[in-house]
Amino acid sequence: MKWKNPKGRYGYLDRQRKREILKTAVMFGISLSLYAAGYIATKTNKNLLTLAAVLGCLPASKSAVSMIMFLRAKGCSAALKKKIGKHAQGLSQRFDFYLTSYAKNFQISHAALKGESLIGITEDEAFDENACGEHLKSMFTKNGFKNITVKIYKKESDYLERLDLLRASEIEDNAEFNEKVLGLMEDISL
Repeated sequence: MKWKNPKGRYGYLDRQRKREILKTAVMFGISLSLYAAGYIATKTNKNLLTLAAVLGCLPASKSAVSMIMFLRAKGCSAALKKKIGKHAQGLSQRFDFYLTSYAKNFQISHAALKGESLIGITEDEAFDENACGEHLKSMFTKNGFKNITVKIYKKESDYLERLDLLRASEIEDNAEFNEKVLGLMEDISL
């Protein structure tokens, strides 16, 4: 299985989920084996291997929290990816964002950027478009990107139509700027 799949690429969340599950299982397995080895050798819990096993549970528990977050995050469906393909051709784009804020979490299946217009689509029915837009705008402003407009769609047909309009628009595009903005989105997502 190939583990290298950077953020923003299709399938990132699925591969990272598998990686976190494996990492968590291995970490807890090491702690359990240390405990078992100490108990078998000394016939008591009072030994240094038990202490090492207990201390090993700290990073394993941290890994379990990360695993749970990745289990909750859903990536872009294959059907949506296929539909988006020709509509987003030539645009700066990324897949599989799962943004966290103090109040809510936001799942964005795909995002595209041209000029200062960022659009995205979610497959989450409970998605709060306004809260996500405000969260992204505040993160952009804090990082020096002041005039970016954000619109996240729930309806697939509206999003595909907007992708076509964005692609056909005469807006001046700056690849370096696009990479910085989309890179920031990668930095603030799982």
